[in-house]
Amino acid sequence: MLFEEFVKDILRIIGLDDHRTFFKLVKRLIQLADEHNVKHIMAHTNWQFVIAVAAKLIYKRDFLISYTVHGYRHNYPIRSFFARILIGIILYFFADKVVTPSSFLKDKFWFLGKKNEIIFLGEDDSFFQENQHRDFSAAINFIFAGEFRAGKRQDMLIRVLKRYIEKSGNDNVFLYLPGKGERMQACKELARDYGLGNNVFFPGFINRTEMFALYRKCHFAFVPSNSETFGHCIVEPLLLGTIVITRHVGVADDIIRHGENGFFFEGEEDLLDLLLKIVPDAELCRQVSQNTLQNRAIFTWEDICRQHALLIYKHLLTDTIND
Repeated sequence: MLFEEFVKDILRIIGLDDHRTFFKLVKRLIQLADEHNVKHIMAHTNWQFVIAVAAKLIYKRDFLISYTVHGYRHNYPIRSFFARILIGIILYFFADKVVTPSSFLKDKFWFLGKKNEIIFLGEDDSFFQENQHRDFSAAINFIFAGEFRAGKRQDMLIRVLKRYIEKSGNDNVFLYLPGKGERMQACKELARDYGLGNNVFFPGFINRTEMFALYRKCHFAFVPSNSETFGHCIVEPLLLGTIVITRHVGVADDIIRHGENGFFFEGEEDLLDLLLKIVPDAELCRQVSQNTLQNRAIFTWEDICRQHALLIYKHLLTDTIND
């Protein structure tokens, strides 16, 4: 079943995500659903999901509803526990299918059982162009793109870089930390106190073109976060041939093979030991970098859309058989 066979009309509901005129939006959704004989609705935000559920219940329609989970306050242990329980209960009773973009996130909602399906998020076409080979025998550039907030751990990367330089004697290493947030100033002060003013850079909030260029400039991409539900910071550099060094978060366990197309680490000491081992091994790094480019097609939007189309097709078919 081709995705194109599902795409008949592209319609827009004005103000759908403005979080106001709730019942007006519910009515408009029902109008479109009736006009186009809609059998399945896919929601990507809590607001969209509530509108779809209200439309189904108030107007007594029989369309199916799927919901894609993107987050659940995952950087706050207590909040995340209650958020997962609340979201999970609502999805258990009102969602027909739940899409999670990684096995990491699926495991957080294990109690949804067979309702749960893994479909990755896609990346735009610019990440699938030809990629330059990196020189691992000269200066080495590291990157982590993320908001400066609790759970992202940029401070840990700065400490590790300082210790790596001291232990290896190699100060021809540079760390780029694009992004903004409440903890950015503290990280700047930490880098200054460690005497890393010439080794750690804070580009601030940058646009997509600048981010793309920076990824291609860097040899390694760190992912030190406590939690990622999917992790564009994992996938984006990987698609560009940048070696990803990550914790077991987000989509990492679905796509990273340690020592083959990337590396895993657990904590600060583990990361330091890993860098001391792999950075001097230029041949290993070249091979791992080349391996990152394998199987990139699984993140194209064309492939992602086809997976969603297949999920809808199977879902509707199963529902018809059960009826």
